[in-house]
Amino acid sequence: MSDLEIVKEFLAESYENLDRLARSLMELEQHPSDSEIMGEIARTIHTMKGTSGFLGFAKLEALTQAGENLFAGLRDSHLCLNPERTAALLDMVDAARQMLATIGANGSDGNKNYGELIGRLKNLQECR
Repeated sequence: MSDLEIVKEFLAESYENLDRLARSLMELEQHPSDSEIMGEIARTIHTMKGTSGFLGFAKLEALTQAGENLFAGLRDSHLCLNPERTAALLDMVDAARQMLATIGANGSDGNKNYGELIGRLKNLQECR
């Protein structure tokens, strides 16, 4: 499989994963203690983070790492799911979609690093 084919497969799988992730986050709002939904979300974010890192998409990896860290606090019951955390995770999904579109268009994850969103995801890891 060529590098181009690998990236195309990554894009297709990632778009599907992001759709599933958004749906799962909405379901989790309705059922915040559902361990099956929690596990699915954790696996989806982790897979995207790992694959983007493997393929050299460092900005996408950094974004998904921040989301994974926030979600780990939720999954491990250190944090409670609230509208602010859900919104930030959904914003991560939207930003990842934008990065995937950029990857599809020019083969890189772009110039935008989403520092403000990453900072927000990190700040929401604190108990308040």
